[in-house]
Amino acid sequence: MTLKQRLLITVFASSFSGTLLQRGAYFYTHQVLGFAQAQNLWLALLVGVTYVGGATASHPSSARFGERRALLGVLFALVCVHLLIAAVPSAPLLVVALAAIGFLQGAMWPIFESYMSAGETPHSLGRILSRYNMAWALSVPLSLALAGVIIASGSPRLLFVAAAAVFGLVALSCRGFPGTPTHLEADHAERPNATVLNSYRPLLAASRLAMLLSYALMYVLAPLMPEIMTGVGLDTASAARAASLLDVARFACFVGLFAFSGWHSRKLPIFVAIAALPVGFALVLLGGGLAPVILGEVLFGGAAGLLYTAALYYAQVVQNASVDAGGGHEALIGLGYAFGPAAGLIGTALAHGAGPGSASYMQGMSLATLPLVAVCSCGALWQLLRGPRPAVKNA
Repeated sequence: MTLKQRLLITVFASSFSGTLLQRGAYFYTHQVLGFAQAQNLWLALLVGVTYVGGATASHPSSARFGERRALLGVLFALVCVHLLIAAVPSAPLLVVALAAIGFLQGAMWPIFESYMSAGETPHSLGRILSRYNMAWALSVPLSLALAGVIIASGSPRLLFVAAAAVFGLVALSCRGFPGTPTHLEADHAERPNATVLNSYRPLLAASRLAMLLSYALMYVLAPLMPEIMTGVGLDTASAARAASLLDVARFACFVGLFAFSGWHSRKLPIFVAIAALPVGFALVLLGGGLAPVILGEVLFGGAAGLLYTAALYYAQVVQNASVDAGGGHEALIGLGYAFGPAAGLIGTALAHGAGPGSASYMQGMSLATLPLVAVCSCGALWQLLRGPRPAVKNA
């Protein structure tokens, strides 16, 4: 088995374990600890902020200790934190532990992305990153299904034990990784020249801004999905399946980008995704019927998948698969994790106490997200339209 094949398995397992807490923890806090929706939004905001810190710290820690040692240290800490929560699952400790997990996961993913991208030419990088994206995206619905079963089983602490066990297995696998990934030589024949790299910079900036928006809006929708789906006439089981269509559409986009590389170096796909993202969000939030909501999920999921892939691809090409490239990518995802709950809290305040699922509540959420949509969308479009500019030193 090659290193890249081992990485794909490791990425799937890490995403599976991370999702157990990243998404499952909020069901635990609501059902077991009695957290209200506002408390969960504040908790999600905290986790997003610490995730940004971890992503920012990933490059200097890897430069100091080497990628493998930094990764193993993060994984060991993740195992310990999860076991600590399982032993003492009190509300104050859980809040602190989830903040720590946000930091550690933010530090972990840029290292995986560097290992995955290192040594690839721009042509092969698109396909390898599509495999990477399919690996982590496939784990999300599977992990959510397991989280629901564990929480409903009467032994919710198993959620933390299961996550610790999987991260422990990941650490054992990562012990065989090279100390530092082998990067493409700067003078390699297939390494883009300065002119090509300059043309990629507006594509990178635009896709990153739009990806930030996608994650913020995704984490506005996540806590509202049960009310949205039941509001269009679905029972609980059907609502859960329908809510997963967004993740299915994102995964389908990753598969399509694996098969088709014609989007490389082109502005049009990013323009389309920037337009589709707010339209899909509005249809899900305000559509009012099953067909508009499902169409919105498909549009939103497809646009989010393309923007995620483009942002990661252009970052790895421009910065030659460095941990810093993944760090910037993950830091923006962390900001999305934080901005989404922040918008949710503002939307709740604007709704003047209206209950989740009510028309005024949804309108409050739409008003709270409107400035974010306007700033990120206009900023991304401006980056595309302004064209190439000089290289950034040490980029």
